Amino acid sequence: MLTIGLTGGIGSGKSTVSHWFESQGVPVIDADKMVHHLFKTDSWLISKLAAVFGPEIIQENGEIDRSRLGKRVFAEAGARKELETIVHPRVIEGMKRAREELRNSQAQVCVWDVPLLFETGFERYVDQVWVVWVPRDIQIERVLKRDNLELPEVEARIAAQGLLEDKCRQADVVIDNSGDVQETLRQLDEAWKKLIKHI
Repeated sequence: MLTIGLTGGIGSGKSTVSHWFESQGVPVIDADKMVHHLFKTDSWLISKLAAVFGPEIIQENGEIDRSRLGKRVFAEAGARKELETIVHPRVIEGMKRAREELRNSQAQVCVWDVPLLFETGFERYVDQVWVVWVPRDIQIERVLKRDNLELPEVEARIAAQGLLEDKCRQADVVIDNSGDVQETLRQLDEAWKKLIKHI
């Protein structure tokens, strides 16, 4: 089964592309949703995070309080790296399991939707990388409008991710999402038709 790694930057429109794949009947395994699921259900992970970051990150229902964990992680140097070291292997396991279930159901293609695909090294688990690109000024404008943040906050979030241009250089397919929706859909349709010829 062929696995497409889908990534981009904040405000690039990756969700639009992810929804397009789903509309084509292509299953999408979402890394962010996998993390949310694990923070609710993975008892080993919950215990480990509580031991490292303190019991106050656990809610009354036994799940991880993502807001408290986030504040703790961003307040301490090195804490984010430590969090990633603990969480990412569990996310990879979960995504591989989900892919295996799809393989057993005879799916031919699946998408791994991973915002930090290259930053986390997840690209080595996929067959192709598709990057959703927009110019930086459009990226900033969209996030300002969508997330109700101040400009310095938006710039900090963009800076925390790798440069979109660097991701494009490593991509098999680049979707330019700076135009209207119809233009994005045209590019997706074209790239998809090329891909399925080789499956």
